[in-house]
Amino acid sequence: MDKFVIKKSKPKDSTIENSLEPKNDLNIKTPETCIPPSSSFTSVNIRINDIYFVNHVLSHSEIHTVINNIWTPDTTFNFPIHKNFDKSKKGQTSKFQFNWLLRWRWLAYSEKEDGAFCKLCVAFSKSEGGKNSQKLGALVINKFDNWKHAIETFTKHDKLNYHIKSVIDTDNFLKTRNNPSISIENQLDTARSKQVNENRINILPIIEVIILCGRQELAIRGHRDFGKINVDTIQTSNEGNFRELLRYRARGDLKLKTFLEVPGERNKYISPTSQNAIIDCCNTVILNKIVAKINKAKCFTVLADETADISGIEQVSLCAKYVDVDEMVVREDFLQFVPTNDLTGKGLATLIIENLEAFGIELKYLRGQGYDGAAAMSGQFNGVTSHISQLYPMATYVHCTAHTLNLAVSKSCTIQPIRNCLGTIGKTRDFFVYPKRKNILSQAIEDFNGTINAKTLKRNCATRWIERFHSVHDFIELLECVIDSLDTISSWADGDTSSQVNNLKNSILQGEFIISLLVLSKIFAIGLPLSKHFQSVAIDLREAMVLANATLPDLKTIRSNVDEYFHDIYTKAFALAQDLCFSITLPRIARKQKNRDNYSVNTPEEYFKITIFIPYLDLFINEIESRFIEHQKILKGFQNLFPKTLEMSTLEKDEFISLIDFYNDDLADNNKDILISELKFWQRKILALDKQPKNAMDALIICNDMYPNIYKLLQILATLPVSTASSERSFSSLKRIKTYLRNTMSEKRLNGLAMLSIHRSISVDAKEVLDELSTNKRRVDFIL
Repeated sequence: MDKFVIKKSKPKDSTIENSLEPKNDLNIKTPETCIPPSSSFTSVNIRINDIYFVNHVLSHSEIHTVINNIWTPDTTFNFPIHKNFDKSKKGQTSKFQFNWLLRWRWLAYSEKEDGAFCKLCVAFSKSEGGKNSQKLGALVINKFDNWKHAIETFTKHDKLNYHIKSVIDTDNFLKTRNNPSISIENQLDTARSKQVNENRINILPIIEVIILCGRQELAIRGHRDFGKINVDTIQTSNEGNFRELLRYRARGDLKLKTFLEVPGERNKYISPTSQNAIIDCCNTVILNKIVAKINKAKCFTVLADETADISGIEQVSLCAKYVDVDEMVVREDFLQFVPTNDLTGKGLATLIIENLEAFGIELKYLRGQGYDGAAAMSGQFNGVTSHISQLYPMATYVHCTAHTLNLAVSKSCTIQPIRNCLGTIGKTRDFFVYPKRKNILSQAIEDFNGTINAKTLKRNCATRWIERFHSVHDFIELLECVIDSLDTISSWADGDTSSQVNNLKNSILQGEFIISLLVLSKIFAIGLPLSKHFQSVAIDLREAMVLANATLPDLKTIRSNVDEYFHDIYTKAFALAQDLCFSITLPRIARKQKNRDNYSVNTPEEYFKITIFIPYLDLFINEIESRFIEHQKILKGFQNLFPKTLEMSTLEKDEFISLIDFYNDDLADNNKDILISELKFWQRKILALDKQPKNAMDALIICNDMYPNIYKLLQILATLPVSTASSERSFSSLKRIKTYLRNTMSEKRLNGLAMLSIHRSISVDAKEVLDELSTNKRRVDFIL
């Protein structure tokens, strides 16, 4: 919730747009005239979700916000010293005191104005009060900032008649708000109350149907999505899922059936325009719940990635990673799709900042940035991370670890035999993609005598190299069926097809190909679990680096015992070659060879070990070590939170001091000696545990109020990004929602449906959506 700023202003004619005009017809009238007429009402300037309401009668929801949800400073908030404070006069109060808020519950502090107001009198007092109806001033229309006489003024205000009346009006308002049935207006106007209840009952099923379609990713619109709904009439045209579900439900709901079939087509909220309004309200309800959790955490990371949708619009997926302090779990929540045509670093940075502010997220708590390694995102001078870091220096950039691993795999696969092997796998899969050829392969798999789990060849993933393990594994399993199918197809009369078959068979029935295939399967199998762990939401950067470092010893063990490991690979390759009726031989050795390795060895095993296995393994190990160096640097200092002994080296102490200097604004204490002492107490606690926490979230759960600074550092570590998998997952939903048949939907509709689809775990009550829908002026009255 944004800070509510109460600003001094004299009543005057409103200049607000029609869409923001006060709803005077909804004012609650009590015997004490709970809400005064507009001509004498106190004016306020209040910000709600980036919409400013200036100098107008407050609506019910605005009054409720002023009373209950107005911004309150934290206990650690640093109140500014009054600009006219005279330091020479001792005993004077120089600034607002937090304990005043606890003593006078009606008191509110405005950070923007640096002044105090009575929120009850602002909400309910007229512009006149006191003796002889004098104009109200300080604490109501004007700010009060004479801190020298604050206690005296607050005590006197507490006893004023118009303040006491405002207290009574507040009590009456809250009672009628919590229990609308006792509202004086509703008691006097029973017909209106009955009509409002009926309006709400009629529209709730419509909202529920839209929520159902959004949750299940069902297309709402049909070929004819307008006009009257006749429940019992059989439709011959496609009217869409929304109207058909509504018709189906109305057959068992007489009240809904009557509402849909009564004369007149207006104000039934079943038109495309009404659908969009309801979907947009669903979006607002879900987004507000997520933003409230992010702001409550006071520490978050922004994740962003970009893709083009079916209509060619560049969509930037914005997500946020944070610790849900209520449930004590790490979340990576999708926020919105934002279209853009500016893919420069500055343009994307501006887009991210402006939209996060528009969502209501407090950017002062931004502590991390997670993107891929593209120059526009990670560029040192003109990348997104550079522009955002200039505004928010503590927003640390972390290159997506899953993407980093993919780059390491991609680079290691540039070894010529390995690259050729992957190319042959791709060409073979593409060859069998056509129905007639695919049918031959399916028949060969069905006739195979052994046990085969794979049913078809898989495509090499273009972006996630480690996922190519599945294509390599399935190719090995189906290799004999592939050769049998190629032999069958080679007898076709089609000359082009036959020539492709011969080229593929010549490429596959080679010792170099078979050995490369088995080497890829061996190394990819080691990297696959690591890639899957990197894409987990619960993993933090420390645990990711522990897993990456744990993979290196396995690879180095294979390198140290390369003869033993490669002998197993060669034995399998030799057996597979015999099954396919060819032999693995040494390639021709020439005096001068430019296109491949030209080692003079005695056996094929020795040759392929030197030319394929060892170079590929060495390059893969080197890439893993070099590409994760930056991630290791980010962890410096955080490692002290997971000690192995109580002894701290000078280097470790310096790293921790650098860490607390960097996050100085987040910590409760600035004294380094106190922080180091707190760290020592924490380390003793950790070392005394039977089971050590494996990540920041496990440590955060056992961290209590005795370690406030350690708690904050652990929260930051848990929040730092590991991968951008959440943004990429949202693209899967984007493809299902905005399809070929729905490629012209508006951005608001897309985001509303995306939020309903992606955030199925967030409860969305139809009544909440109706309340949000009622915030704007409607033809039908839904507010009691």
